Amino acid sequence: MIVAAFVAGYFIGSIPTAAFLADLRAIDLRSEGSGNPGTNNALRIGGPLLAASVLVVEVTKGYAAVWVGFSIGGELGAVAGGIAAVAGNVFNVWYRFSGGKGLGISLGVLAAAWPWVVPVLVTLIAIFALATRSAGLAALIAMAGLVMASYTWPAQNWTTGGLADTGPRLAVLAVGMSAIMGWKHWRDSPLNPSWRPERITRA
Repeated sequence: MIVAAFVAGYFIGSIPTAAFLADLRAIDLRSEGSGNPGTNNALRIGGPLLAASVLVVEVTKGYAAVWVGFSIGGELGAVAGGIAAVAGNVFNVWYRFSGGKGLGISLGVLAAAWPWVVPVLVTLIAIFALATRSAGLAALIAMAGLVMASYTWPAQNWTTGGLADTGPRLAVLAVGMSAIMGWKHWRDSPLNPSWRPERITRA
């Protein structure tokens, strides 16, 4: 059942919806801007409306993957489906195992599995994106916060508000998603010695 939940989550996460939405505007996110088919590049290249559309769809996919996983394998299935959805986004089979950065879809995963942590992460990303001028670095800080929270939450006996309980599954979810996403955000942050600011090729 856990394998089935993982496969279902991966399939949902790999659906190339960002590219489809951009194609409707005659925009190729994979060849313009940063080349990343995600919300940040959609904002830079296509503007707020495209970015909002991409974000809503990615969040919905993550949310759906967790619920599908839960229906297949219960709580463990929900965690497996959520991690797999992020993997499907980052290592997308339709893009020869290249893809997005996983941030939007991970918010959808957490909205279903652990909604009470979402405002904390969104606040961290907003603060550090403004402070550092680097979305990649802000995302890395938020991931570190997520992993720390996965240990703090059970210690305080706080409820998650979602499908994941406050046991070890939180740590599996947090570490699993962060491990999958982290290298891309590190690559696109000032922590990477070869990092360069993104150049915008389209208004």
